[in-house]
This record gives sequence, structure tokens and C-alpha cells, in this order.
Amino acid sequence: MPGLLLLIYLLIIVLVAVRLVTGMKQSIYRYENITRLGLVMFLCVFFVWDTMTLINDLKMGFSPSFTIMIMDIKTSVAVFTIYLFPVAFVVSVLVAASNISLILKEGRNWRNMLGLILGGFICISTVLWVYGIMIMPYRQGYSTLIIEYLIYLYALFLSYLESILFGTMIMGIVAAKHIPRYDKDYIVILGCRIRKDGSLTPLLKGRVDKAVEFAADQKEKTGKSLLFVASGGKGSDEIISEADAMKNYLLESGIEDERILTETRSQSTVENIRFSTDLIKQEKENAQIAFATTNYHVFRAGNIACSQGNYMEGIGAKTRSYFWVNAFIREFIATLVAERKKHFIIFMIFALTLFLIQLYLY
Repeated sequence: MPGLLLLIYLLIIVLVAVRLVTGMKQSIYRYENITRLGLVMFLCVFFVWDTMTLINDLKMGFSPSFTIMIMDIKTSVAVFTIYLFPVAFVVSVLVAASNISLILKEGRNWRNMLGLILGGFICISTVLWVYGIMIMPYRQGYSTLIIEYLIYLYALFLSYLESILFGTMIMGIVAAKHIPRYDKDYIVILGCRIRKDGSLTPLLKGRVDKAVEFAADQKEKTGKSLLFVASGGKGSDEIISEADAMKNYLLESGIEDERILTETRSQSTVENIRFSTDLIKQEKENAQIAFATTNYHVFRAGNIACSQGNYMEGIGAKTRSYFWVNAFIREFIATLVAERKKHFIIFMIFALTLFLIQLYLY
């Protein structure tokens, strides 16, 4: 029976992993990939722990039973939360430090405080959970069943949340480090704020430089040239559009005028991609398109492109590290919101399973 349970465990992991690999082949920018990766990590920890416990029981001469296996599954919930706490604590401290730097340099608003809020929540929640485990043995009476279930359910919730967070970080890095195939016809450069004199900020300059670098690499490796699409409208406090500012910089960098298209209407990433692809389709249907942005923004921009039905591969320019952390937190929250129904169903399955285990043991 214990072997059958482990086999079921492994089968579920393999099925989710296959869906993850399939989804990654379709696009690395989808939120469901984060959900699947987090779920695989979540289940793998439990599988490894329960397998090690079973092997240890056999070495000790204990006869494995269904009851012991069920108890091990329940124990693994607590172990996961306790062992993950040091990692979560270190991550929370780094997130907090990064957010403090971000607030000092970029100003204080709720978006720049997301890391502080999440880091504090993880640490405080884990401490409260450990406190609950410590006082639980002193609880007496019928209520013990419910109290113990709620405590373990909260541990399950924290573990699942942290798995999705780590999945978000991994997928964000994968997206930022991804190198598009060298078969592109166009590369869209996503705009951002320019200076008062119409020149590029270091952030935007990095995006343009990355696009130029990719175009040169493609030309060298395949002999194929591509066209640049500078995308960005004119803000109320900007003297020219972001697209025109990028075009000026591209011309100064030696890019020929006929290789530059400008999209000057967009005011957001959603519009950047929509209006740029519309412009490209007027010239060439089924064009192969890449986009250039800052590394922390690649996953979000790619996800927006997917949601519009546009397959585009992104490249990311380097930026300050404190932007990265907040980007991970934003994508983590966006994943929870976008996949909320799926997360709810998954967690309800885990909650029901834990409840049945609790009833069985009592």
C-alpha cells in the first residue's frame, strides 16, 4: 500500500511536469507555467520526504503500513514549512533590503512596498505557525481535531504560496535569460520615460542597445537583417515621443533610416505590443518578431503578447538589481490573480485530502 501511494504521487508529478514542458514549448511567458512549476516543486518535496521516510522505516525494521504512510504525509507538511523557513527568511530579508533601496531611489508608493509586505507576511506567518505547533499539544478535548487541522492547513497554505513564489522567480529568470531564435524580421523596442531634453534614460538606452546587439548577432550568425520598431507615445511632460527619441538614438548608432519604423501612439506595454504588431502586419503577414525591454519586464511583456495572440520572443537588458525583486513580487501576485480559479481548485483538493487524513488518524 505505501508503494502504491508513492506511485500515485509520482504519476501526478510526471503528469504535471509533462504539462509544464508542453506549455514551455508553446511559450515561456504564460502564467500557467508558473503554476505548474510551483506545483511540481511543491509535490516533489513531499514525494522525496515520504520516500526517504519509507526507506528509513525499512532500514529500521519497521513494517510499512497505510497508517504510517498517511502519518508521514501529514508530517511532511510540517517539515516542509519548518525547513523552508530559513530560505523564506533569507529571501524576505533580501526582498526587504531591495525594497528599501527601491523606495529611497524611486519614491514611496504601495507598488514599491510589495516586497516588504510579502516578506513580512511570510516571516510573521511562519513564526505564528511554529507557535501554534508548540501550544497545540497542550490543547485538550474535541476541539483538538479542528485546531490541529487548521494549523496543518495553514502550513500547507504557506508551503504552496512559497512554491508558487519560487516558481515565479525561476520563470522570470528563464524569460530574462532566454535568447530568441535568429530568424527575426522585426524587433520591437518597448518604450519608457525619456529625459526632458528628449534623450534616452539609461533604462531605455539599455533596451535599444540590446536590440541593436541582437540584430548584429543575427546578421553575423545567419546573414539575415531585421527592422527595428521603436514603440512609445509622447507623455504630457515629454517634448517628443519615446519612439522618435529611440529613432534618433538608433540613427546615431549607425542604423539606417529605412530600417526603422516608429509607433508613436502607445501609452502602455499593452498598447506597445498591439500597435506595433498592427504596424508590422501592414507590411508583412506572419512576420517573425522579437521584442526588447528591460530584464525584469520580459516575462510580463511576453505574457501580454501571448494574451493578444502574438507569439514574440523577448530579450532583456540589464538593470539595477532592486528592480528585479519587485518585478518578481508583481508577477507572483499577477499569477495568483490570473490563475485564481486553478489555485483555488488545487488548494481545495489539498485541503480536502488533509482533512480526510486527519479524520482517518483520529
